Parts: sequence; C-alpha cells; structure tokens
Amino acid sequence: MSYTVLENDREVPSRVPLDNAVNWSLFRKRQDAESYLERVRLSDGHELVGGHSRDSIGDYWWVGVRVTSLSTWGHSQSINKHGRHGDS
Repeated sequence: MSYTVLENDREVPSRVPLDNAVNWSLFRKRQDAESYLERVRLSDGHELVGGHSRDSIGDYWWVGVRVTSLSTWGHSQSINKHGRHGDS
C-alpha cells in the first residue's frame, strides 16, 4: 500500500479545518498510522486524506476520510474525530 498521504505537510483538521473531512485519527508513531491505513475501507465519494505535522509534544501523523458531500454523510454530529487537538 502507498503511504504517500502521510508525506503531506498538513495539520490535523481540528487544528486547520479541511473541507468535508469527516473522520480522522491521530498517531504519534508513523508505523501506527501506516497500520491504520491498511485497514481503511472507502466507499464511493470518499477519499483518503492525511498528513504529518508537529506540535508541542512532537511529531504526529494523521489519517482521515474526506467525502464529496457532507449531506450524503449524514448529520454533522456523526463526524468522528479521534485524537483532536484543542478539546477540553
């Protein structure tokens, strides 16, 4: 599997919003992000997104799903965010 999505210099969507990103997970080890990527299954109208950045703790990688239309995804409360920055 290609891990090029992890090469993007892009912060996680909870820090820098990314239109139509509906699900993402954050990892502190690239290997963990790669393992997660191997299990992601996409449906029509879904696209794999992700990236690499750094915060006060250190490097992180994130993997997510972006949809063509939020209206086809469902209610905005069904947007899942794992490892979000800035949550209380």
